[in-house]
Amino acid sequence: MQKAIVLVLVALVVLAGCGKKADYYSQKANEYLKQGDIDNAIDQFEKAAKANPSSHEIQNALGAALSMRGDFALAAQHFKQAVTLKKDFLEGHYNLGRALTETGDAKGAIMEFKKVVQLDSTYALAYFSVGGLYVKMGMPDEAVKAYKTALHYDPSLKQVYLNLAATYVGLKDYDSAMSVLATGREKSPKNAQMAVMAGRVALLKRDFPQAIALLQEANQLNPQDAFARNDLATAMNLSGKTKEAIALWEQVLAMNPEPALAQAVQKNLDEAKKK
Repeated sequence: MQKAIVLVLVALVVLAGCGKKADYYSQKANEYLKQGDIDNAIDQFEKAAKANPSSHEIQNALGAALSMRGDFALAAQHFKQAVTLKKDFLEGHYNLGRALTETGDAKGAIMEFKKVVQLDSTYALAYFSVGGLYVKMGMPDEAVKAYKTALHYDPSLKQVYLNLAATYVGLKDYDSAMSVLATGREKSPKNAQMAVMAGRVALLKRDFPQAIALLQEANQLNPQDAFARNDLATAMNLSGKTKEAIALWEQVLAMNPEPALAQAVQKNLDEAKKK
């Protein structure tokens, strides 16, 4: 009996030593992360994981570092290990869902996000992530439900408004798209992206005065957005304001936009000048 107790005590001392080593390596890894040195951070987290293989937190940290480097398949393995060690590890399930999304395993990712909301039904980012996957899977109605649930739990998520509006545009439900963007713009009145998208939806509705107003606002919010300036020129041209459109397209070209946009703008500009 005494020998058994001694063996247990020795084991505890060894485990304590492993914990200290793991903490040391983890600390070094975090220092490397602060410096932007991801490779050395991963190396240190790997050492920490070997020193303490039963730590779900270290497995999660290693997976996160690998994700930062773009090694999503390997990251997924460590996130899986993390949730195996701790089945109710919410962050681990979410991170695994994100990694599986990046590897193209949509069904596996959705399963993980569903586990997240089983653990915390208010986890808005999980619903948001599921919405994106449903869009890719060609299930826009399910995507709409997921995005709406995300906004129900966190109305401050700007990207959700944009994605939900884009989903409605795909369904050709322009009124719903405008309604979503109106709400989003109330929450984030200085968000240029929402004003741009609202302007584009107005263009699709052929409501040119509204499109012009929205795109002018977008250009004021972000004067460096060549695409938004091009959209405004298009709205002007379609409403019959050719001179204003020409001036705007010339401004776009002066911004040295990417080649594809520059080519399209030059074509529109040449056609407008012929009128």
